[in-house]
Amino acid sequence: MRLTPRLVVAIITLAAGVVFAGTLVRATLYAPDSEVASSTLAALAPARAATEGELPRRLRIPALGIDAFVRHVGLNAEGNMATPGNYTDVGWYKYGAVPGFVGSAVMDGHVDNALALDGVFKHLGNLKAGDEIYVDTASSTKLRFVVTEVASYTVKDVPLERIFNARDTAHLTLITCTGEWNRDKEEYAERLVVYGSLAP
Repeated sequence: MRLTPRLVVAIITLAAGVVFAGTLVRATLYAPDSEVASSTLAALAPARAATEGELPRRLRIPALGIDAFVRHVGLNAEGNMATPGNYTDVGWYKYGAVPGFVGSAVMDGHVDNALALDGVFKHLGNLKAGDEIYVDTASSTKLRFVVTEVASYTVKDVPLERIFNARDTAHLTLITCTGEWNRDKEEYAERLVVYGSLAP
């Protein structure tokens, strides 16, 4: 079969369209993070003391119009908390405290994607002290948390001990990216953290 110039152009256009569509879907729907299983952390996780019905299912923030599915995430290959596999869900750190239990229950979410489309936590910085956050468990129990503080930190100054290891009461901490985009490191320069406590 002889390839005419018109046929060559059509083939190239089709191939480019397929590549673009694949990139668009990947950038819009998926945020791959290479999660690494840890049997040691799983064996020590506070979640072992919780029933399946007490685990988080949805996160709702009325002030921001957020109603997101909660994925259970662990650690990525770099040893950091993994992120959800897309831009619409949030991730709960399954090796930490269970929401509603004493300790630091931590959830993260993306601020945007590779095409600068809004992620689930795009407007997280608009929250203020006193705003309400709800966690719905698998058994449909609704837990109400109240925002106590909103803060941002450079990546190297993120207070990991405070975020992950508070043990005085039941906390819910939300994390996302903020600040300037670093093209060399392919990450944002800061982390936005919202601290909340279980309402009585």
